[in-house]
Amino acid sequence: ASATNSAASAVDGKPEDFAHRFALQGWGRGRYYTKTHEWFEVVDEGVGTVGITQAAQRALGEVVFCRLPREGERFRVMDTLATLEAVKTVGEVKSPVYGEVIEVNPRLEEEPALVTYAPLTEGWLVRLAFDGRIPRYLQRSRAVARADVEHLLADIPALQEFLRQHLARDEGDGGPEAAGALRELTFDGLGSVERLFLHRAAGELGLRSASRGSGAGRQLVVRRAVPAEGRPGVGGAGDADSEGEDDDDEQLAAEDWLTDGGEG
Repeated sequence: ASATNSAASAVDGKPEDFAHRFALQGWGRGRYYTKTHEWFEVVDEGVGTVGITQAAQRALGEVVFCRLPREGERFRVMDTLATLEAVKTVGEVKSPVYGEVIEVNPRLEEEPALVTYAPLTEGWLVRLAFDGRIPRYLQRSRAVARADVEHLLADIPALQEFLRQHLARDEGDGGPEAAGALRELTFDGLGSVERLFLHRAAGELGLRSASRGSGAGRQLVVRRAVPAEGRPGVGGAGDADSEGEDDDDEQLAAEDWLTDGGEG
C-alpha cells in the first residue's frame, strides 16, 4: 500500500520528482537479491524478511521440510540461516545481513510446499532485526515494483530518465546509488507489453535487459552495460520476453546453491 501511495504522490508523473523521492529515501526500503539466490526485503526500519528466489526454487524442486532457526539466534553475513530439504536435494539459505531472528514463518512447519509454490510471497522464511544499513553488495541489485513506475510505463522518455538516473551514470558522480555502485534493477509485476516498452527504453540507452521467471512471477532485469569480453550482450537486440542467456547463467548458479547435487 505504501508503494501505491508514494507512486500516486509523484507530481504530474515527472521523472525528476520520482528520482528525487527515491534519492531522499536512500533506497533503504524494498527488495534486494543475493548472488546465492536469497531475497531480502526491508519491511520496516531495522527489520527485513528473507526468502529464496524462483531460480533457487527451480533448482531445489519440491520442498518437503524447512529447518528454520530459533527466535533470538544471531547470524553473520553469509552464515547458513536455514536448510530446505526437497525429495532428492538439500539447499542452504544464507543470511544476507548480520542480524537476529525475530520471527520465522509459522506456516512452513505444516506447509513447507509454500516455498515451492510461492517463494517470493507466502513462502518467506525468516524475519531478521538488523542495524538498518544495507550491505554494499546488496545495493548493487534493486527490485522495483510495478506501482513505483506505473505512471512512467506509457512514456518512453520518462522511463528512460528513470533508468538514466539509476543506472546510466558514472559511478564516481556522487548520485544516490554511487556509494553502492547500483548495477541492476529487477522489475516485478509488469505485463508483457510493459516489459517490451522497458526493454526498448533500456536498449536505446545501451543498457542490457532480459526476462526471467514465468507466469505472474516473471521479471525483467535491466543492467548496466559492461564490456563484452568475448560474450555476446543481451543489450537492445532480441526478444525481451524470450528465455535468454541470463536464464541459463541463473540456473547454473542456482544449481551450485544445492548441497546434495541435484538428481543423482
